[in-house]
Amino acid sequence: MASEQSLDVARRATEIYDVRLRGILEADHRNAFVAVEPDSGDYFLGDTLSEAIQAARTAHPNKISFALRVGHPSAVHL
Repeated sequence: MASEQSLDVARRATEIYDVRLRGILEADHRNAFVAVEPDSGDYFLGDTLSEAIQAARTAHPNKISFALRVGHPSAVHL
């Protein structure tokens, strides 16, 4: 089960994506991965989930980011 902190990060990052980033990213970066750090609003693109997360960790090593796949309802499909 996810912690309250993780759920809060996911909620805030998804809101940033929906309100601010969706229109910008879906036009030119569909299928890329984006990691959003919700405290700063910074976002990091990658061709893979690992690339996006690593970029976020490099920029904000003490913060939790949330990753999404641009143009998809979830980052990965099982």
